[in-house]
Amino acid sequence: MREALVRYFEENQRLIEAEALSLLLSQPEPLRLSRRLLEESETNGPFVTRGMVERMLTLGELTLRAPAMAFGARPADGPAEPPPPYRLLNEGFAPGIAGRKPLEAYQGLFHHRYRTVQRWLKGRPDLPNLVSIKDLRGREGTASVIGIVREVRVTSEKKHTLLAIDDETGSVELLLPRDSPATRTTYLLDEVLGLTVSVPRESGRLPVVRAVHRPDVPATRPARSTTGSSRALFLSDLHIGSRSFLGESWSALAAFLRGEGPEPEIAAEIRHVVVAGDLVDGIGIYPHQERDLAIHDIVEQYVELGRRLSELPARLNVIVIPGNHDAVCPAEPQPALPAELANLLPTNVRALGNPSIFSLDGTAVGAYHGRSFDDLIPAMPGASYARPTDVMKGMLSMRHLAPIYGGRTPIAPLPRDGLLIDPVPDIFVTGHAHTFGADRYRGVLLLNASTWQAETEYQRMRNITPIPARAAVVKLADLSLTAFDFSEPGRAAVAA
Repeated sequence: MREALVRYFEENQRLIEAEALSLLLSQPEPLRLSRRLLEESETNGPFVTRGMVERMLTLGELTLRAPAMAFGARPADGPAEPPPPYRLLNEGFAPGIAGRKPLEAYQGLFHHRYRTVQRWLKGRPDLPNLVSIKDLRGREGTASVIGIVREVRVTSEKKHTLLAIDDETGSVELLLPRDSPATRTTYLLDEVLGLTVSVPRESGRLPVVRAVHRPDVPATRPARSTTGSSRALFLSDLHIGSRSFLGESWSALAAFLRGEGPEPEIAAEIRHVVVAGDLVDGIGIYPHQERDLAIHDIVEQYVELGRRLSELPARLNVIVIPGNHDAVCPAEPQPALPAELANLLPTNVRALGNPSIFSLDGTAVGAYHGRSFDDLIPAMPGASYARPTDVMKGMLSMRHLAPIYGGRTPIAPLPRDGLLIDPVPDIFVTGHAHTFGADRYRGVLLLNASTWQAETEYQRMRNITPIPARAAVVKLADLSLTAFDFSEPGRAAVAA
């Protein structure tokens, strides 16, 4: 955790003093506390001191909930539970809209988004002469601004691109000439980015964009120095309750985890299982879904989910997050399963929100179900459900999971943006696409975890061809990946 904290502050262009680092490490959730410290600090200096940490703790502004009680875990009616076998780094769900009008909350959300990305971009040498939009007017020469994209349009005659951006001081329209390298970038509404512009001497002419800078994952990150042989298994989209649930494939997976299948030495090293949403099939999610259901009662679907998860060895630490089919608020970030449903699951299962970032044996894992694929794929040229990891690279580049407001992904009116990717994980896992994909981006292992549901009529109608019953096993020390295929349970699963 010490190295993760140092890396986090370096990525935010801050240096932390040794005593400040020790004080943070003595707190229950040091990385979440560090994120709040950067957000609420009144100084923009390069150093984080022990005094800064002490002042924040004394003011009580960083009181954090214990993770065992915060995310759908069972209440402590009896003896205190042992600490969970993971450390929560950041959960997207941020309660606190009671008494706030939705418009005010959305205003707070976008202000928080802007200020966070602004903090990441400030001080970069490739953003010279950084000024606010208000101060951009009346200047000439080269300058840089940070703004949130409000509108993108192409002129009808000369096919130039016009980009309208906002910051907290005003708005400005920028020109991207049709032969400019900047036109090769796809700009998404509501993303925050930095732009280097040339401000013309003549009044009335638009500033011209010369370079575009997204917050992105740092090109070079401090090396990880984790050791050990523990592994994690990544799944998604179980869709328990569907007539198309692949029960035989699931049984083959359970047998593998018990050491009864291929590569028993790998199975023995698996300590964690992460399920990236759509735990059950739900009720009324799409038209005529009742035709596809084997279990028509939502509570009974979770009872069956608990039974299926109990087939996995009890030694495993199982972490589950919800998806758009689960019985939680559909607006993102989504809270964890409510206690009445989480209590139907085995005691080794921890329910977290969607998205969440947590540490498994020192490795940071970011889990997001992936509903925003429905908005990002149409907006990103060449993107498709068949290659979800390409979209995930775009998310990391923007440092945001669902930047577009008003599309198919409902976004909760919260005063803080819980869909920012902060901190950058070592492993980034999604689901939703019902395919299987693995890739790497700037040191981050990308996984789109496979579904355990066969193709449905609704999927055929939407031209979604699933790749089911794949399991991704990652060795946490070096992020090496082994994939297993359980789609034909009659034969041994083969490492791929």
